Amino acid sequence: MLVDPAPGLPAAPDADPVLADPPRDGSPVRRRTALAGAGSALALLALAACSDEDTEPGPQEPDADEVAELSVVYSEYPAARGDWTVWSVGYDLAEDQDAPPLYDATTQQARHEALQAKKAEKDWTREDPLLVLDPYGSTRTGLYVYVEDAASGQLEVVSTAAATEDFAHTAANHAAETGFEGLVIGLIPGAHNTLTLTWAPESGSGSAGELRIKAPTTESGYGTAVTADIADAGALSPGLFALSGVTAQSNNTYLVDNTGTMRAEVVSGDSAAHHFVVENGNLVITTGSRQIGMLDPLGHARTLIDLGDHSVHHDLAVVDGIAYVLTSDATSERVEDRVIRVDLASGDVAQVVDLQTLLPEYEKLAHAQEGEAGGSEVQGKDWIHINSIDVREGVMYLSARETSTIIALDDALDPGSEPAVRWMIGVDALWEGTGYEEKFLAAEGTVIGNAGQHSVRRLDDDALDEGQFYLEMFNNNYWRMSTRDDADWKDVGPQDASLEEHDGVSHALRYLVDENAGTFAQDDAVELPYSSVVSNVDRLGDGGIDQPMVANSGRANEFSERAADGTVLATYRYDSASHGYRVYKDPFDGFWFSGQ
Repeated sequence: MLVDPAPGLPAAPDADPVLADPPRDGSPVRRRTALAGAGSALALLALAACSDEDTEPGPQEPDADEVAELSVVYSEYPAARGDWTVWSVGYDLAEDQDAPPLYDATTQQARHEALQAKKAEKDWTREDPLLVLDPYGSTRTGLYVYVEDAASGQLEVVSTAAATEDFAHTAANHAAETGFEGLVIGLIPGAHNTLTLTWAPESGSGSAGELRIKAPTTESGYGTAVTADIADAGALSPGLFALSGVTAQSNNTYLVDNTGTMRAEVVSGDSAAHHFVVENGNLVITTGSRQIGMLDPLGHARTLIDLGDHSVHHDLAVVDGIAYVLTSDATSERVEDRVIRVDLASGDVAQVVDLQTLLPEYEKLAHAQEGEAGGSEVQGKDWIHINSIDVREGVMYLSARETSTIIALDDALDPGSEPAVRWMIGVDALWEGTGYEEKFLAAEGTVIGNAGQHSVRRLDDDALDEGQFYLEMFNNNYWRMSTRDDADWKDVGPQDASLEEHDGVSHALRYLVDENAGTFAQDDAVELPYSSVVSNVDRLGDGGIDQPMVANSGRANEFSERAADGTVLATYRYDSASHGYRVYKDPFDGFWFSGQ
């Protein structure tokens, strides 16, 4: 429900608010010494007490009574001046009460109803539009813009800040018929931004206005620029890089433009977003260690699906409205060896792969490794360590880091099916005695060999014969096993793979797979800064080998955009305590931007 600011709230400071720091989260919070009644206290305490461990798998539904009890506050944002009013969103809370969890269906519904109520207050014209800073709490500096007009049209945006290049674009319009509704992305967190908005209707005259906004800082305090070395700015693809899993810097994802300037921060929960997938008008991400979320272009987490005992790690793939997610089962003594199927429409959750059931003889050979399992929120025997998933034409492709093996599975997509190994690529000597040695494709010609690989993706090409396709990956080129004795693995790995954690050469490695012949051959290998763990390669555009790529060497704290042949177009270096997990790039065309 919507609550207007109380008369007792502090007035804006006398100094220019553009020079004054807003609250760290950019949201007004009104504190009271007691709630209005016991019902309110119980409802909000229940919200604050929610945890992933308490949930059953399936879609979250908002509680209507708790939505009514959660008081959402709209206040004028004090650090904005210009032609229009900017509103910010917060809660009316008791003095000893924490804000409710953001990625909760009740919280999101209360914020949604508050926005609808604000829209209904009056006519929001081009002269007086409704501007709300991050109405759903998911993008921090995204600015919601709502204009009622007789015609539809375009909103042209220019964001300017000192010592940075202007960020100009056309904002995607999500109004049902006329006027404008959308989220403007471009404000630099913590910076003094000048934002120019120009409304250009399809008929009639346009209008323009200007705002000066001191945007909220990043939630973690992370810097708002990475070091950019740009070789060919004109060749860079449009869009934003999505940098996730920066160690010791919160779990949020930082959206960075081609100049290396941060333009938004997508909030996560107790786990980093493991992939950044725009699918059918929604952003599909992990919004918690046991939760999948779908954010619409306004930042509204309309769909939140709890995963029960399954804890996400490393990666997910979305195919025809189904998310296939790498998980650990918290009730098991093993980790990082499951795949679940999440129907994004119904919210149904089902396990489809348990690799121990599929590969029991290998699991018996492995022992538990010491320390935490990388990427998993639960602990256990990390015997195979699946770190990427891809699904194409009914086949599931998994990357197993611990065994440096790529595994293709048939019949692995539906509940109740019985997965079977289609083939493997890697070192068959590791699998001696398991019964799966005969499943390995044969290397044709000289190959570097994959060692500790990440982000294995299938790339199709019409020029290839039927049964042929490419597999591309970030080849960490690190030959190391923590779950087998040294004598089992040290002398059987790829000849040029490094045994050192901080010294070596990684690759964007591409194989040509010929299933008809049962072979694979090395098609290309581009040297990359060394990263013994984490990292990824991501083809842009339609994903073909003729498209540019983004390569993130996480341990080197460096990502780059490269032409199709691997030529460096720009290199970006970032700070972390250890590594940045993955970097993707998306044009967000039709989502946040138009005409990218």
